[in-house]
Amino acid sequence: REINVGCYVFSSTALFQTLPKIPMNARKKEYYLTDIVEIFSRSGRVGAVITPDRKEVLGVNSQKELARVEDIAQKKILEGHMERGVRIRSPKTVTIDADVTIGQDTTVMPHTVLEQGSAIGRGCTVGPFARIRGKSRIGNHAVIGNFVEIVRSSVGEHTQVKHLTYLGDAVIGSYVNIGAGTITANYDGKNKHQTLIKDGANIGSGTILVAPVTVGRGAVTGAGAVVTKNTKIPDRGVAVGVPARIIKGHPRNL
Repeated sequence: REINVGCYVFSSTALFQTLPKIPMNARKKEYYLTDIVEIFSRSGRVGAVITPDRKEVLGVNSQKELARVEDIAQKKILEGHMERGVRIRSPKTVTIDADVTIGQDTTVMPHTVLEQGSAIGRGCTVGPFARIRGKSRIGNHAVIGNFVEIVRSSVGEHTQVKHLTYLGDAVIGSYVNIGAGTITANYDGKNKHQTLIKDGANIGSGTILVAPVTVGRGAVTGAGAVVTKNTKIPDRGVAVGVPARIIKGHPRNL
C-alpha cells in the first residue's frame, strides 16, 4: 500500500556523499536515483510521507492524465478565489492561472480566461468570452466585456472595454470608454509598440490605433477612425476619418 510518487526530500550533504554508492544498472547501463532509497534505508535514514489527499500525488503519463490533474488544480484555484469574495458565474467554463490575482467583489463571467500573472482589481466585471494575459493590470471597477482580449496592458479604474476589442501593449487611463471593435495595432511585423490613452478619453466604435499612438485626456476618436502611427491627439482633441485628421477642441465646444 506504499507507493513511490517520484517526489523526494534529501539532506543535500548526505545525498552527495551517497551518490557515488549507486551501482550501475547492469542491463540498462544507467544509474537510478531510486536506488539511493535502499542505500539510505540500511542506515535507517528513510521515512515515508503520508499525504492527506491522494489527488496531490497523482501521476501524469498521458494527455488524459494531465487533463485530469489540471482539472483538479483548476478547481482548487477557482474555489480559492470564490472564498476570497470573487463571484465566478460558471466555474466549469472559466480558466484562471495560479498566479492571477483578483480583487473582492469582482465578477468573472462564463468562458473567461485569465492568464500569466495578470491582476484584476476590486468590483470589476470580466467577460463573458474575455481573455486577459501577459501580466495585464485591470483597475478597480473596470468593465472588460464580451470577446475582449487584453495582453501586456494596463486598464485604469472605472474604464469600460465592453465589446469585441483587442488591446495589446496599451496603457489606458481611468474613466475611459473603449468603443466596440477597437483595435490597437501594436505589431508592425518586427516590433511591438505602445498605445497610450489618457484619462477620460472616448474611443469611437471601430477605431484602429496604429501604435505608437497617444490619445490625450478627454480626447475623442470618431467611429471607424484609423489613427496612424506616431499620432498624438491633444487633450480634448478629436480625430476622425481614414486616415484620421485631428480637429482641435472637443465637439461640444465647436
